[in-house]
Amino acid sequence: MSDLAEGADHPTIKHGRKPGDTRALVTRPDGRYFRYGPDGTIVARAAAIEPERRVARLGFGARRVMFGRVLSSHEELEQRLPKWKALAVFSSDVMSSVAYATEASMFTLLAVGTVAFAYLMPISLLIVGLLFLVTFSYRQTIRAYPQGGGSYIVAHANLGTIPGLVAAAALLIDYVLTVAVSVSSGVFNLASAFPVLHDLTVPLIVLAILLVMGVNLRGISESGTVFALPTYIFIGSVLLLVGMGLVRTALGQPPQVTGVEAVKVPVETLSLLLLMRAFADGCSAMTGTEAISNGTPAFKPPEWKNAQTTMVAMAVVLGVVFLGMSYLATVSGAVPSTQESVLSQIGGAVFGSSPMYYVLIFSTMGILVLAAQTSFADFPRLASILAKDGFMPRRFAYRGERLAFNAGIVVLAALAILVAVSFGGRVEALIPLYAIGVFTAFTLSQTGMVRHWLRDRVPGWRKSAIINGFGATATFIVAIVLAIAKFAYGAWIVIVIVPVLVGLLLLVRRAYAGADQELFVRSDVAINAPHRRQRVVVPMPDMRRDAIQAIKFGLTMSGDVVAVHVTDDLEQAERLRERFRRQVHGVELLVLESPYRELVQPLVRYLDMLAARDPDVVTIVLVPERIVAHWWERILYNQNAHRIRDALAGRPGILVADVPFRRPGTPH
Repeated sequence: MSDLAEGADHPTIKHGRKPGDTRALVTRPDGRYFRYGPDGTIVARAAAIEPERRVARLGFGARRVMFGRVLSSHEELEQRLPKWKALAVFSSDVMSSVAYATEASMFTLLAVGTVAFAYLMPISLLIVGLLFLVTFSYRQTIRAYPQGGGSYIVAHANLGTIPGLVAAAALLIDYVLTVAVSVSSGVFNLASAFPVLHDLTVPLIVLAILLVMGVNLRGISESGTVFALPTYIFIGSVLLLVGMGLVRTALGQPPQVTGVEAVKVPVETLSLLLLMRAFADGCSAMTGTEAISNGTPAFKPPEWKNAQTTMVAMAVVLGVVFLGMSYLATVSGAVPSTQESVLSQIGGAVFGSSPMYYVLIFSTMGILVLAAQTSFADFPRLASILAKDGFMPRRFAYRGERLAFNAGIVVLAALAILVAVSFGGRVEALIPLYAIGVFTAFTLSQTGMVRHWLRDRVPGWRKSAIINGFGATATFIVAIVLAIAKFAYGAWIVIVIVPVLVGLLLLVRRAYAGADQELFVRSDVAINAPHRRQRVVVPMPDMRRDAIQAIKFGLTMSGDVVAVHVTDDLEQAERLRERFRRQVHGVELLVLESPYRELVQPLVRYLDMLAARDPDVVTIVLVPERIVAHWWERILYNQNAHRIRDALAGRPGILVADVPFRRPGTPH
């Protein structure tokens, strides 16, 4: 046990009133910061991570106000989601797609004229059939991978590295587009009810993305609580909309949309390619379907069963609402418009100007903004898995103070804002980029599952392999259809970016593999005390306390300590040498003249020469560094110290260490 643990207990004997009533009071002076485990481990308490500097404490306190108290890793299980919260967190994306998926198909069909809307219901039925096929395929994935069966995990484990990275890259791109599309559509629906907001769409989109980012930084459990109410209000209001609309239609009084001017689009003839494009646009309703499979570890136990139940519930609600919206759009005469969304048109035709219309609009705006939550739940989780496998910077693998993957959350928000602003928040411009990535991931995941069942052959493997085989075939066909139909409308951007992103992921892995090779320690090597002699060199800018402290520290390491003064003023250097000889004993001061006035590089060259002259001696350079009290003082001090450290880092035979000097009264 460490000295800290050994010296932790200071018992004080306390005597009671009665004979034999004696107690030992144990005082732990460090008990505020640490607790001691039975196996000798020392566990840091929350107080141990609190910063000491005043400015840092203010920032720490502000984060507590905004995001809540710091959560321990031991509280992770308490942060998991029950089914009712998980449905809100992981299905908000697919649920919200009913607000724009039908309209996206209608926008394409409008090129032929409103007569082409007759194809809307057959296209919607085909999409819903595909939805249920993918849903039951992913139920098999959840059962086989209860620890989380996203497309990357399944494809990487069963098909290899490159297919796994293709799936990961496709999903990462799709998550960014999901945030941009859903939030842009939400703001557009709000502007449909309040036209004065049309000129503020882009700022509102940025604000909404930042808001969702902030909620997610508070942790997944709190985000589930915050997002549950808007999600269920939307589901209830849109189910009421579909129900009332269908009842009125059955009674011979279908809702009628009037006074809406259709958006102007280039005229085309009806063709198979146009129908393929309409189908491809409608398939945006399925993005986010795999989120539950990828996020299975976020469910409360039993994780895989709860995930399966939630996924079926999500598919049923989505299928009913999507078909109902497509049917009502056909019978009501709704048309895509630049001023009012199709959902708003149907809502106005069914509810009129009643409060339910505004409940529908506000809940639609809410669910579309919160649809970004699916991406905010899965993008950071996928990035953390890639980081653990070495394909992304390791910072993405670390959880923040609220057990959220902060790096992934912030990067996703930044990329989504960049995409949304670049496209001016126009949903019709973003839709062509949408869904290709997710269907590519679907195909690779389901193909990987077929390979998994054929290899492992667990009970029921034949049935599962058939289901996943059908899913892989169907999603592959859809992916090809999407690529062909949308290629000229922007899909080529995604098709180009995916291999580029895969290449970047491989470069990161290569860099980490190279570093691991350099730092690898063989398991059969005994680590003994070093036998090489040490030489200590201290850069000496002047007779200062920080340099003297470094020299004293160097003398505890070796008897061979040299102070080096680099100068272009020999007269001043001689005065320093005389003073040094009087006050510092046992240490030589070497004056290194630099007539070209460069102070750092001559020192580096001199140290290189020392290392090359005597390779059996390790040269340790102790760089004095002054600890400053204020942030602005960093501009004034330690610039040469930083340059020396950067120039010497990694040179063979030379080690560099900072020796901080803190003047009395400097805050920690």
